[in-house]
Amino acid sequence: LLYGCEAWVMNVRERRKVEAVEMSCLRNICGVRRVDRISNVEIRRRCGKNVGVGERMDRGVLRWFGMGEERLARRVYDSDVRGVRGRGRPRKCWMDGVCEVLGRKGLDIQEARVYVQDRSEWRSVCRGDRRAVGGPPV
Repeated sequence: LLYGCEAWVMNVRERRKVEAVEMSCLRNICGVRRVDRISNVEIRRRCGKNVGVGERMDRGVLRWFGMGEERLARRVYDSDVRGVRGRGRPRKCWMDGVCEVLGRKGLDIQEARVYVQDRSEWRSVCRGDRRAVGGPPV
């Protein structure tokens, strides 16, 4: 379900669909139907899944964001594409998605670039162990 999620650019509607598929799979694993009216929290508890698919997608995006600047994949994502865009509203780019995930973690892009320098600190931010409340480490 999460293959390649590091590079996905999702809007709220698509994200809800992925989360609905996850809950459908968990209900199927537990042998529970929707008409049984058992809450999602109870289904997660029964399956032993504390972290939802949305949080795991966020972790993947942040891991990808935190990879080294010298890696080819990172250079491709940071590069600018030449050419003319089509008419209409510009599509959401990968960095917009990264900024949304960082916002949910309580960081902005400049603070995140500082956190990335300390790998262990960045891992704790990605996992959600540490919330950025006091600002980046010095």
